[in-house]
Amino acid sequence: MKKGIMSIALAAVLAVGLTACGGGKTASTPDTGSETTAAVSDAASGDEAGGKVAIKMATGGQDTLPSYAAVIDVIADIEAADSNVAFEYYGARQLGDDDAILQQVMSGTLQMGGLGASTLSTYTNLMDAFTIPFLISDYDIEREAMKSEEAQAIFDKIEGDLGVKVLASYDSGMRHLANNTRPITSVEDMKGLKMRVVPTDSLIDSFTAMGANPSTMNYGEIYTGLQNKIIDGEEINITSIYSEKHYEVLKYFTEIGLYPFETVIVCNADWFNSLSPEVQQELEEGFTKGYDYVFDKYLKDAEAKGYEAMENAGVEVNKIEDVTEFKAAVSDVVEQYKNQDPLIKAFVEMVEGIE
Repeated sequence: MKKGIMSIALAAVLAVGLTACGGGKTASTPDTGSETTAAVSDAASGDEAGGKVAIKMATGGQDTLPSYAAVIDVIADIEAADSNVAFEYYGARQLGDDDAILQQVMSGTLQMGGLGASTLSTYTNLMDAFTIPFLISDYDIEREAMKSEEAQAIFDKIEGDLGVKVLASYDSGMRHLANNTRPITSVEDMKGLKMRVVPTDSLIDSFTAMGANPSTMNYGEIYTGLQNKIIDGEEINITSIYSEKHYEVLKYFTEIGLYPFETVIVCNADWFNSLSPEVQQELEEGFTKGYDYVFDKYLKDAEAKGYEAMENAGVEVNKIEDVTEFKAAVSDVVEQYKNQDPLIKAFVEMVEGIE
């Protein structure tokens, strides 16, 4: 059994309801990232057994996360439809973390990847649109916003600038606050806390404005960082607390709804544009359908499991019903990032207009 298919089989056992994909369709045993751009080009032209296009795809998080559980279902759907493609899938950081996956997609070593949208912030400020605090705090609004013309305009600009095509932007859960020092009930409680945040300027500035000391520790190091008191806490989604077992090393969790954690499904733009229109359509339609899996099948269930895990572990949970004080603390930051680019401003104003 090939490594990519083994990953999917394991994911099916570990994540209830996940549908394994691949079914022996992978054409060759892959290496760990040394495939050349020329080989990618060959795959794009259908140079595989049975004439199928080989797609090597990796993700930077656990397959139990809603976004990546949805990816597995999408792959299964595409391959089950007697499609023109065959996937080699590597979940759970098998080929590296988000940064490594993005580098491989940009270079053409990987045709496709799944990673936190904020990973692109190293190369563009446009992803700040999706991490503006308290802009999107409702999944129905998010679902509409991420399929909007304004979101697509941002994705198109990223493709032109970076050579990375965004096929879809899923969500692995609204971000909240968790720490080991004290319950957070007000902005005052944030002061002095060393909080790990997603490494994007808008969040670093937002947490600084709230009085915290933001840290950009790598995602895979957060567990030991909490365990060894290198950081006091984190801004995090409930699904990651569950999938990464952070409930084992946390004392307090505060539901506040900072922003949704967008997970982008990306591909090498040159590779994608070299595909036939039929294959392009299969991929675009398939991964657009993934929104239904994320929001209708996995997200609510994964969050319920996260709450249950925290309760069983003795994590103290509270909810901030009125976020006015927190919004006021970051208001200047929000205005700064809203106005730094016309595409971001258009997206923000569109979201603000959703009822």
